[in-house]
Amino acid sequence: MSRVPALSVVGWSGAGKTTLLTRLVPELAARGLRVAVVKHSSDPHPLHRPGSDTARYQDAGAVLAGFASPSGVQLTTPIAPADALPPLFERYAGAVDLILVEGWKDGPLPKLEVWRSGLGPPLAPSRPEVLAVVSPEPALPADFPPGLRVLSAEDVRGVADLVLAHLRPGRRAPLPPGDARGVTRRPVQRWTGAALTPFQDDDVAVEEPLEIRVSGDTVATTMRTPGNDRELATGFLFAEGILQSVDDLGGLAHCGRPGEEGFGNVIEVTPASGAILDVERVRAARRGTLTTSACGVCGRRNVDDLLAVCPPLPAGPVLAPDAVARATEHLRGVQRNFARTGGVHAAAVLDAEGHLLAAHEDVGRHNAVDKVVGSLVLAGVVRQGRRPHPPLTRQPAVLAVSGRVSFEIIQKAAMARIPIVAGVSAASSLAVDLALRAGMTLATFVRNGRFNVYTGQERLIRL
Repeated sequence: MSRVPALSVVGWSGAGKTTLLTRLVPELAARGLRVAVVKHSSDPHPLHRPGSDTARYQDAGAVLAGFASPSGVQLTTPIAPADALPPLFERYAGAVDLILVEGWKDGPLPKLEVWRSGLGPPLAPSRPEVLAVVSPEPALPADFPPGLRVLSAEDVRGVADLVLAHLRPGRRAPLPPGDARGVTRRPVQRWTGAALTPFQDDDVAVEEPLEIRVSGDTVATTMRTPGNDRELATGFLFAEGILQSVDDLGGLAHCGRPGEEGFGNVIEVTPASGAILDVERVRAARRGTLTTSACGVCGRRNVDDLLAVCPPLPAGPVLAPDAVARATEHLRGVQRNFARTGGVHAAAVLDAEGHLLAAHEDVGRHNAVDKVVGSLVLAGVVRQGRRPHPPLTRQPAVLAVSGRVSFEIIQKAAMARIPIVAGVSAASSLAVDLALRAGMTLATFVRNGRFNVYTGQERLIRL
């Protein structure tokens, strides 16, 4: 019979094993793995209260003893853990994809060691089955054993990558690395609470200008993370109502030549034959041409200018509340540069069945949204006006964003006809007002299976 792959998380008491597991499990679950967790203890620990009914069943010789309640079923076996765990790995084959065991440092499983200074020496040198050491320390001591692979306890995505690489040797990692242009390095010192550490290089998010030109005229300059500039420019022009569909695009390319100073920071958009890209729509509504990474449509003369181009969305689709609650979990899998820098936002678009249609990172929330919308426009999935959507194409249903939901985020979603917006953080008053008038569903603080919903509750199935 096949066995479920299993891995131990070991370390001295107080090192942070439970903390790592509680963060690693949802990360692996977001990547599609069904994960079981077992707590291993070498010390005697009564599984049933002495004198309880279940303890008496076990004393009577029951192979399994336990109880059932509305919260679930718990079954225990009197067999010693060393003998009980291998059959467990076989029993749940097909039901779970991975079993993580907290503890069992002397067991036969491959291991991750969680190490913290002041608790004891690393276990890895005496246990060759340790795959890597995970440490919350900002810097390891000079006498730390060389040759050990060390991961930061804050880099849960990196730990998950290691686990998946161990489970699926020879296969490509499930997610590509972040765009190298989006991350650079700068020297930094860290305050430990007692002293400043020596300088060391640190990953930081890149922020550079992108000038968007239409037929030679500058429309806007946005401070963005380099990469996916075609999608960013397309999404921006689409949100402004300048671009109706991919059919309007004749050319979309960076100006200049590779190797020239500033190459990649200007993108030229030209209309298709017979198409008109009305840049005056933007010029009439903006006081200038600068759009920062933190500001999507600053300079609008009044709110009604935006409301006029956001026609109400039709009814539907209707989703289970849990589908909205899980929407922001998809962001974890795409925030590769965030895992390295902690300095970028992410946006993702899902269809009504929860399939990921597009996802991108950027230092600006609005840019991340423009990138995902632009990718859908370029794919022909999203278009404005009376032009019908292509048949047999999954349609966007939910926009998930990593930060605050502002008025501009709602406006961009409305222009792309995305009916549901799910944000990790709060919403502004204007965002709520526009979502209400546009007939959209607005959910905020979408975390840990819960959220607040301000508008469009009719799209949620009543359970």
